[in-house]
Amino acid sequence: MSATTWIKNLIARVPGYYSRHMSIPYNIAVRQDIVDSAFNHTPSKGFSLYKTHLNPSKNNLDCIERNMVKKIVVTYRDLRDVVISRYYRLIDFPKSKGDPHFMDYNALGKEKAIDHSIEVVAEDYIPWILGWLDFEKKNNGKCLFIRFEDLRTKTKEEFLKVLSFYSIFLPATKIDEIIEKSRGRGTVKDNFYRANFLPAGLGSNFRKGKIGGWKSEMNENQVKKCKDLFGSILIELGYEKDLMW
Repeated sequence: MSATTWIKNLIARVPGYYSRHMSIPYNIAVRQDIVDSAFNHTPSKGFSLYKTHLNPSKNNLDCIERNMVKKIVVTYRDLRDVVISRYYRLIDFPKSKGDPHFMDYNALGKEKAIDHSIEVVAEDYIPWILGWLDFEKKNNGKCLFIRFEDLRTKTKEEFLKVLSFYSIFLPATKIDEIIEKSRGRGTVKDNFYRANFLPAGLGSNFRKGKIGGWKSEMNENQVKKCKDLFGSILIELGYEKDLMW
């Protein structure tokens, strides 16, 4: 929903980089936390790629530090579009009943489901991005932040930032090839099905990723709710200059 899969698909196509399986107990992974067992499959040599939605808690940060994670790419997106993307994802792929945010969006109906999605995003995503921003302030140079919207509109420029961040040097033709092969295609359902037959780093769960889709999906009350809950963070992240939207 915020370009993590896209970044994974780009880097997994860089020669010598491999997406690794993470062995994490369900009750820990479902909370977006991590433990040392996640790195059991990391070889002592070579380059490893891990895709997570990791919460920047002290325990989690200590864990990745212990396991020699040196640099982190953090992707984020306009929270209003995250709300809508999350809604459609859960229509097609409902969470299990053991998930902390389980809700049957198909039974709930679109209006109530989007209302619920707004609340979840406010509760979870705002502390998440603020936590990573704070981590970078205290560890200058350890994180690279990539906005979904920038990756969508200027893919090559943003991909080059990621390559530079990891000191990866590739021929221009290879960069163009990776970008083309990593573009989102098809529906989420189609991509999930194809992912069953692809290497771990190349499987995709892309949706169309429309920028500003919230404008045609939210009603007036939902927009007001977003202003109340997201207003300040949208300004801080540069998505809005004020609350006049």
